[in-house]
Amino acid sequence: MKPTADLIITNANELLTLSGHSGKPKTGKQMNDLGLIKDGTLAVSEDTIIACGTYDEVLAEVSTTSDTIQVDATGKVVMPGFIDCHTHLVFGGSREDEFEQRIKGASYLDILRSGGGILNTVRSTRAASKAELIETSLGHLNTMLEFGTTTTEAKSGYGLTIDDELKQLQVIKELNDLHSVDIIPTFLVHTKAPEFNSKQEYVDFVINNMLPEMQGMAEYCDIFCEQDVFDIEQSRQVLTSAKNLGFKLMIHADQLTDMCGAQLAASLQATSASHLDHISQKGIEKIAHSGTIAVLIPGASFFL
Repeated sequence: MKPTADLIITNANELLTLSGHSGKPKTGKQMNDLGLIKDGTLAVSEDTIIACGTYDEVLAEVSTTSDTIQVDATGKVVMPGFIDCHTHLVFGGSREDEFEQRIKGASYLDILRSGGGILNTVRSTRAASKAELIETSLGHLNTMLEFGTTTTEAKSGYGLTIDDELKQLQVIKELNDLHSVDIIPTFLVHTKAPEFNSKQEYVDFVINNMLPEMQGMAEYCDIFCEQDVFDIEQSRQVLTSAKNLGFKLMIHADQLTDMCGAQLAASLQATSASHLDHISQKGIEKIAHSGTIAVLIPGASFFL
């Protein structure tokens, strides 16, 4: 008995399936293969795609009823929703006042050292209520959906204490329940909390106290490996401990300086390494021969 389609999209000028055969992300020339079907048809039952191909191929596999919704996509492209794999979705405040400092020549690290940047957002996020963070973030999610994003990763990292990081992750969980965009939660070790005297003291606190509390709330652990933030060894300590607790791994790597973060990501089999503006040739080679995905975020270079 053929399954019944609730929705059929027909006559798509281009139907992009992005299908692959290995079950792994496409790399190199494989990325040119979009799984393109000309004049394509797609059939859906509830929330599952049950058939795709030409119109005749799909109708041979599924049945329809008078309740089946039919959409004519003549002249249009039908494709999977975008996946945004690196976002700081939940945060309080804004940093537009820091643009003047940037215009006058202050660097990202100059602003961070003076207590701005990340720490500016930390103060605002700590002061914000869950309700305020949810309201603001729902607006961001609505905009993302309007531009075609249907799945997004979302990081914490603007709390730096157990309670404030959990607050962010709880907001992310509630947003996932409230909104149609699917959200994947990440615990981000973003910078040293100002309450701690040294970075290593904070790293030890993260490993011994914070990571166990974040289990069950976050799927991934991420860390900002950068000059004046966390060095390569501190990043290794946190990510190794997180991996041992069952977290999947991400890393902010080589964004402002070459910290060998790409090599660390490859050695720990991290899912992704982000930014990589200053990646070395050796880092490129290590990433290329690993399963780690390089996530490039060129827009960040223009406003951070």
